[in-house]
This record gives sequence, structure tokens and C-alpha cells, in this order.
Amino acid sequence: MLNARPVAGRWRNLRSAANLALIAILFGIPWIRIGGEPLVLLDIPARKFHVFGLVIFPQELYFLWLILAVLALALFFFTALFGRVWCGWACPQTVFTDVFAGIARRIEGWRGSRPPRKIAVWRRVATHAVWIAASALIGFHLVGYFHSPYRSLAEWSHGEVSPVSLGFIAVVSALAYLDFVFVRQIFCKMLCPYARFQGVLFDSDTLVIGYDTRRGEPRGKRGTTSGSCVDCGLCVAVCPSEIDIREGMQLECIACTQCIDACNGVMAKLGRDPDLIGYRSLVSLEHDRPARILRPRVVVYAALLALTLLGFTLALEERVPMDMMVWRNRDSLYTTMPNGQLANSFIIHIENRDRAEHAFHLRVEEPGFELVAGVNPIPLAPISSLETRVFVVTDNDAATLGARDIRFVLEREDDARAVVRSSRFVSPGAHKESSNDG
Repeated sequence: MLNARPVAGRWRNLRSAANLALIAILFGIPWIRIGGEPLVLLDIPARKFHVFGLVIFPQELYFLWLILAVLALALFFFTALFGRVWCGWACPQTVFTDVFAGIARRIEGWRGSRPPRKIAVWRRVATHAVWIAASALIGFHLVGYFHSPYRSLAEWSHGEVSPVSLGFIAVVSALAYLDFVFVRQIFCKMLCPYARFQGVLFDSDTLVIGYDTRRGEPRGKRGTTSGSCVDCGLCVAVCPSEIDIREGMQLECIACTQCIDACNGVMAKLGRDPDLIGYRSLVSLEHDRPARILRPRVVVYAALLALTLLGFTLALEERVPMDMMVWRNRDSLYTTMPNGQLANSFIIHIENRDRAEHAFHLRVEEPGFELVAGVNPIPLAPISSLETRVFVVTDNDAATLGARDIRFVLEREDDARAVVRSSRFVSPGAHKESSNDG
């Protein structure tokens, strides 16, 4: 796109506004907080994923998969309707390549669509310096989705630079610079997987960037042919993928709409109708009928999207805002207390998944067993977890008790739901049982 000729027009203005809005969203999300919690933060070290108010713990990764499934199905749905609207209007590859091209033209001194005959060395150096600064800004904010930017700035202000986060920022910034300066639309044409499978999402009713061959052909200079196309070549000159849209729908077309503005500008000067190149379906070009919105693949994608959203909603409705894991203390199988009771030690991991502080009560459900803890109920801060060591004691005859399954129950004072986890209580009798079985 850095080599493509710039163009002005209605679609260019809309894309510039879309670029500004999308960059503001991409850079703004890491800074937004809801009730003190980040809007989006994939905090891998803390094993918590903040996604638009929902805090997902490792045991709930199915929520993350459901969100990804919703996004994928939404992409399929809108692609079936509007073609590569994602590529041309929302993909970061297209957006930032477009922005980097605009930076270059402004610093290098372009006049409208004409590049300067000679670019001074200082202008080239300044262009790359601004590109590097923009890449660093991109790297900082992309890493901000995994390491809070507030935390990064606080660490830097106190001289406590994290080598890991700084290393990731440096790597992502370098990749952004190489991508948006040198790779550009090569990624879209050669590497992007979406470009490869988009063909199975399209049909003849999908809206794409199309050239009206019946109106435009035969093409030629004004006054020498009956076609509206004057073969000026501007549609090719402004294309970042360097294709000729007049040759039909092509894999490399990213639906950036620059050819539409270029052609409409020429048609306006010639006093001819606009949209010789425009958004249209193949069926409207070939059979003179409007595109159908409701068709089998659109209905299927919409139904799958609705079912996935419904499944996500139901799963969220059934979500228990607490969890518990139980491990036996491997340092000691059992202990005899001074009063003669037999005790087993357990490690309990408790999670409060709510955005409010709560007190959690822990108990053992089986009769004849009692749970002993230093603190019970256990207060827990919002969106946090802790591990505590507890004892389960019993007066049962150790010689005949053997190994017994017991169930731990975690309850909250204001919620009728409970979390139940099983473990095993062992005694000296368990060894006798093992010997007899042998």
C-alpha cells in the first residue's frame, strides 16, 4: 500500500473514520476498567482472563472457546453477506498498513496523489523514525492485553522493569515495524489463512467489489468506443494488492474500495454515472436481479451463531461464582491427635469468582467426620483465590476404618448453590486392607 497511489472520495473518508475508531478501540481497551478490574486482560501468570466484565479461570476455558466460536461464526455470517468486509475495513493488517502509508506520504511531501520527484534523506530518516515510534506504541498496547499497561508504567516509574514484558514489547514492536513497512499486503496475498478459505463462504449473492463489464466494455479512450471504461488504469494504480478489478473477482482483492473512489472520480469528470466499479453481487452483474439476503448458507451461519450465543448465555447463567480444589497433604498420610482422634491433612484451594467480597464456609458432609480449620468461614476478596490447610478428624475405630471417601462442601452465605469435591481419608486400617487383599 505504500507504493499504491492515494485516492480521495466518499469511501476513502469512511475508511479513514473507521481506521481512527478501530485504533482508538484497540489502544483504549487495555486502559479501561470496570469496577477496578480491566475490561480485557489475559493474565496468564495469575491464571485469570478478564473478558468484557467476565473473569474466566483456567477451569472455565470453555467460556473462552465459546467466545472465539461466536467471533468465528460472526465472521462467516458477515462474509457470506458482505464479502471481505473484515479485510478491507477492520483487519489490523489493513488498518495499520494504511496508516503507515499515510505517515510516509505526509512526511515525504506528497502533493495530492503525486509523489515528490526526489525525497531528501532527512525525510526518509524521519519517516522511519515515526514508523518505529508507531510500532513501539502498537507493541506496548498489544502486550497490554497480557500485562496491564498501568502495571508496566508503575514498574517503569519505580525502575522495576520486567525483562519479560520489556522483551515481549520489543519483539512485538519489531514485528509490527517489519510487517507494516516491508511485508504489507504480501501477508494478505500469501500468508493470511482467511484469504484461502473465503471462497467457500462466498456465493453469487455475496456483495463484493465488482466491475460492471456490460456497461464498461468495450473499454477504450473517450469517443473511440461505446464502453464507459476509458482504460485510464487508475483502478490498478490505487490498488494496494496490485490487481486489475476489471478481470473479475480475485483472491488478492481485500475490498479496500480504493478502486471505487478512483473510478467514480473519473466518471464524475466525464459526466458519466458513478459506480462502474462498486459494491455488488455477481448475480446482479450477470443476471440483472438484486442479491438475495436470505439464502441457505446465511440462514445456517445465523442459526449456528444464535445457538452458540444461546449456549454461552445458558452456561453463564449456570455458572457458579466460586470453585474449590482439594489435595491430600502428601507429607503425612494420617496423624493421631493427643486426644486419640485420627486426623488427615488436606490443602484446599478456594476461588471467589464474584466481583464482591464473600465469606465461604467449608465443611465435610460424611457423618462421623469433622473439619478443623484455623478460620471458617473464610473471607475472600473479589476475583481472588487462596490456599488453606485444614484437618479432617474422626473418632471412628482406626483399625477398622480403612480408606473412606469423603466429600468437602463449599458454601457461600448468600448463595444456595454449593461446590462439592471428593477426596479420600486414610487410616492405619487401610494398610491392613491392602495386606489382606494381597
